[in-house]
Amino acid sequence: MEKVDSEQLFSYKGHNFSKKLMKLDLIEAAEDFETRDSDIFIGTYPKSGTIWTQNIVCLILYEGHRNGTENILISRRGVSIEYNIYNVDITQLPSPRVITSHLPYYLVPKTLRAKKGKVIYVYRNPKDILVSYFHYVNSLRGMENSCNLEEHMQRFLSGNGKMEIKSLIITTLSKRA
Repeated sequence: MEKVDSEQLFSYKGHNFSKKLMKLDLIEAAEDFETRDSDIFIGTYPKSGTIWTQNIVCLILYEGHRNGTENILISRRGVSIEYNIYNVDITQLPSPRVITSHLPYYLVPKTLRAKKGKVIYVYRNPKDILVSYFHYVNSLRGMENSCNLEEHMQRFLSGNGKMEIKSLIITTLSKRA
C-alpha cells in the first residue's frame, strides 16, 4: 500500500480506495478471479449508470422478471467483484453471471483481459459524474461533504475524493432501516 494525502484512502497499484469500505484481499484476488465465457462484466466509473445498466442486463437475461427475479435484490443478481458487501460466493453463482466493477482495466481479472467473458463498459461525461456525485454526497449523512462544488471538483480531479460504491449501498440501506 502506498501513502496518499487523505486519511480515508489508501493507494493500491496507483488507484485510490476507501480504507473503511474496501477489503484489500478482494482487490488483490480480483486479478486472479476465474472468469467464465458466459460472464457479463459491467465496468463503470461510480455514478455512471452501473445499477441502471445492471437492471437492463438482468431484465434481458431473466426475460423481464418472468421467473420471480423481481424478488431478488439487484445486488445479488449482479455482484461487485471488489465490494461484495453481501459476501456472495461469486464462484457458486450459475451462469451467466452478471459482475460489476469500478476497477481500472489493469486491475480486472487477467482472464477477462484475455477476452474470456463479455464486457459492457459504460461511459458518462465526467462533468455529469462530478455534479451527480456532488449532489449525492451532499444528500447523505455521515459521508465527507464538500463545502462547495469547486472544492468537490478539486478532490474529484485529484483522486482524493473518489466515490466508493460500497459507501453508497451501506448508506442507502441504513437510511431505509
